[in-house]
Amino acid sequence: MISIRHYIFLLLLMVGSLAFAHETTDAPIVIVSSYNPEIRNLNDNITAFSEKYSALGGKSPIKVENMNCRNLSEASEWTGRLWHLLSRYYENGKQPAAVVLLGVEASSAFISLDKPEIKSTPALIGMRGDNIVKLPVDSVIDTKTWNPSSYYLSTDFSDYTIIGASVYRYDIAKNLQMVKKMYPECDSLVFLTDNTFGGVTLRAHFLRMQKEHPGYQVMYLDGREMAFHEVNNAIAELSGNKAIIIGTWRIDSTDSYALGNTTYSLGNSNMTVPAFTLTSVGLGHWAIGGYVPKYQTVGDQLAQMCYTYQTSGKRQGVKCIDSEYKFDYNKLQQYHIDEQMIPDGCTLINEPVSMWDEYGDIILMVSAAFILLLIGLITSIFYLRLSRKLQQKLIVRGQELEEAKNRAEAANQMKSTFIANMSHEIRTPLNAVIGFTQVLTDPHMEFTPEERVEYGNYITANGEVLLNLINDILDISKVDSGTMKFNIDRINLAELCETAVASARSGYQNTEVSIVTKMPDYPVEVETDRLRMLQILHNLLSNAKKFTKKGSITVAYEKESTPDMVCISVTDTGTGIPLDKMESVFERFKKLDNFTQGTGLGLYITRSFIETFGGRIWVDANYTGGARFVFTLPVKSVMKEKEDE
Repeated sequence: MISIRHYIFLLLLMVGSLAFAHETTDAPIVIVSSYNPEIRNLNDNITAFSEKYSALGGKSPIKVENMNCRNLSEASEWTGRLWHLLSRYYENGKQPAAVVLLGVEASSAFISLDKPEIKSTPALIGMRGDNIVKLPVDSVIDTKTWNPSSYYLSTDFSDYTIIGASVYRYDIAKNLQMVKKMYPECDSLVFLTDNTFGGVTLRAHFLRMQKEHPGYQVMYLDGREMAFHEVNNAIAELSGNKAIIIGTWRIDSTDSYALGNTTYSLGNSNMTVPAFTLTSVGLGHWAIGGYVPKYQTVGDQLAQMCYTYQTSGKRQGVKCIDSEYKFDYNKLQQYHIDEQMIPDGCTLINEPVSMWDEYGDIILMVSAAFILLLIGLITSIFYLRLSRKLQQKLIVRGQELEEAKNRAEAANQMKSTFIANMSHEIRTPLNAVIGFTQVLTDPHMEFTPEERVEYGNYITANGEVLLNLINDILDISKVDSGTMKFNIDRINLAELCETAVASARSGYQNTEVSIVTKMPDYPVEVETDRLRMLQILHNLLSNAKKFTKKGSITVAYEKESTPDMVCISVTDTGTGIPLDKMESVFERFKKLDNFTQGTGLGLYITRSFIETFGGRIWVDANYTGGARFVFTLPVKSVMKEKEDE
């Protein structure tokens, strides 16, 4: 599992870089992951790159983009998808400081983009082999029969600005030499790959190497065309002087990902034909062995290459990670292979060990524990009388310390909550007050008396909101306990929405987002607390502005099917909310994006107020254009009815 430190660091990097991009003009380093960056190996590499680059003193901001590659069938989309992610970094004649490509799909898509701006961009590549295939551009391919040519990053792409790469070398020649040495009578090979882009890449590499090292007849078991049971049956029927070369095996033609343990079944289906591995797949239970890469985290190496290029202009080129011979001791015994036939310095797995080698540490720990327990028993008896005398004093002192600790924690929590909530809630109304004040005091502006009154009213309204927000924060405990006081009055809902929208527009710099209202023709009046309703709308509009980069934010209301309720909505065209988070966003201190401004109290306070008013709030799961918050409000205040009773 991903460590908590790595998970938090990745969120800091992904979200914090987005916020930082609005505050700097420095060209960023763009890390492009082939798939979800929360997956363990990607997370480790991104974290290692960022930590190493920062430790070296790198100054460029880092951004993370996800190509979200899933099935091989969508391979023809990947070049367009990558350009869609990168194109915004080339606007207005700019380009990234560097692009870091992690994974087979991302790097192949980059190499397949025949664009001058791409070729001139410094690139770093990791988490893949030296062998690579190009993706088709603007064309649909039949991935089941696609047989691309194989190239090498280290020799075939001098027209790209590859400043550094740390890649694996799948040395087919050494594996074939090993097969020849152990099985000189072998004349046929069975090469196994799966229904993944990595499988296609490795198959193309094998085809190229086969031409350079003829001498074997080759049968291909291709997961793009065969399901697991078909591959299993094909292996079971093998006979004669054959050997199996295992490439990749993770997904079959049914696009099933549940193949992690199927290599055990494949190995058991035919125990007479020896198997060797290029990639460590099947090692430890099926393959005799193989010359395989030493898989490792390469993010720190790429960071060093990037920093060196930025400070000295020197390219590090493509570095191939060392490989090693690995063998399964049990398989060597099963196939009666003399250990003298395996290379010196190889790694043996499943090798039997002596009882002392296997359990020596445990024996020492048990012995040490027994001695410590004996010493402890003697010491306990010695101090037993003294401990009885001190027992009561310790109990009393412990209770006092626990009470003091609880009081300190409560005070610290109250302080943290107060400071965080102040930062979240005050900024928008304060910006509106400052904005309108600057407009009114601008000596170059002329206003009619009506305009001055209007702007003054906006300042007053936002000042009142600001004051009430501070009171709300200080009285958050009253909301939880139900003792908060509300000023119920009859208000015009259209006028209230317009005021909230005007406040949201004030000082809002994003010209690509329009904030509008959508009102029915008929007037609607409700009994509620005006300031709390403004605070509710402000919280919803503020969240919408944070997550909407383009489009619109719309405040609307309409009567419910029941005449005593009205339905109000705030709809945006932003990033949206995942289905599994639509309820948790209303929890206290809950934030989907830990680096977007706010404390996580806004929606919690909003829901508390709405439920106190007798309504309810939810996220519309059927709306897919962004996020749509909907809440209901009684036309006649239920709080007033309770007071009358």
